[in-house]
Amino acid sequence: MPYVLGIDVAHARTHAATRRRQADGWGAPEPLWLGESSPAAATALFLDDEGYLLTGDAAARAGTSVPSRLLTGFHRRIGDDVPVFVGGERFSPESLTAVLVEGIAEHAGAQLGGAPQHLVVTHPGDWGDYRRDLLRRALADSGFAAVTLVPSAIGALCAHLPDPGPGDRTAAVCDFGPDGVTVTLATASGASGWVTRASSEGVAPAAAVSTAFALAHGISVLPDALAGIVFSGEPGPGVLPGRLPCPVFTSPQPPLTAAFGASSLAAQRMSPPARREQPAAAAETTLLPKVDAVPELTERPAPPPVEITPFELPEPEGAAKLLRRWRPLAAAAAVLAIGSTALIAMLSSHEATADKGTAPPHPASLTSCAHPGAAPTGEGHC
Repeated sequence: MPYVLGIDVAHARTHAATRRRQADGWGAPEPLWLGESSPAAATALFLDDEGYLLTGDAAARAGTSVPSRLLTGFHRRIGDDVPVFVGGERFSPESLTAVLVEGIAEHAGAQLGGAPQHLVVTHPGDWGDYRRDLLRRALADSGFAAVTLVPSAIGALCAHLPDPGPGDRTAAVCDFGPDGVTVTLATASGASGWVTRASSEGVAPAAAVSTAFALAHGISVLPDALAGIVFSGEPGPGVLPGRLPCPVFTSPQPPLTAAFGASSLAAQRMSPPARREQPAAAAETTLLPKVDAVPELTERPAPPPVEITPFELPEPEGAAKLLRRWRPLAAAAAVLAIGSTALIAMLSSHEATADKGTAPPHPASLTSCAHPGAAPTGEGHC
């Protein structure tokens, strides 16, 4: 049965959802069970001894015994110049993400029979064209030609508000994670689809709604004019507000919100509406188009200029100033004293050697003729 696949790749856990083709359109989103005890699986890879990469919970379990071969956090590193090294091998972050996505797609194909007709993968909201192009090229090399990349906040928003409707609309997403809440504000104009406008990370859970209202106030939108606030991720108990001036959307399984929205976007890409005020290319600020041939890689954005100001030491005061002023004179006096001492020592050494003179010769050895009583011989010898 034809189906589409949405994958929400988060920092720690990955979720996926599918939508199947029915006679009258597409069915409701269904979670794709990835983990061993939950629908989510670890966003991890493990390089085994044979050179194969394990994915998901199997990789995390193998990494407990050999942590040096466990790979995590690679999805956030897409766009870095430094590759990932493990087991003497080097990998690019985008190729590792493609391996993770390929493993999930194979898992979905084994359950639903065949590859998905369209694939939507989420990415962090601060990505630009350069990082998206890197991931799309890596997915194309893995055989995924029909792929759409979308920020995770837009995916969560499309789970409840897939069609913004006519006119200008504004909505907010509160994604609850282990490091706080990421609040994202999105806008839509006509049929252009949702586009992120502003975001704030690391927000305290109790301040998530007020932060969403503050972001809306920054673009002159009142709280009661918001199309809604979507809660995703893992909000704790008692975090969801009771009454607000705008609609509030939350699903029975908030961690799967972005994956459900990604699968809804995949279904939209397969069956676009019959009437549109603008062509589909107007949504490319958020969604990457489906192309048959991978275009040239977008030029990497230039790093910001760095200005280095030399540090000037302050002028010394008091005794330190006097010491700095007399330091050259003291050094010259020390050199002069050392030279004088060496010259005096040299002259003293020469005078001591001149007084000694030449040593007297040794006395002549006595022969037998000098002995008293020795008689001379007739041959002229004693």
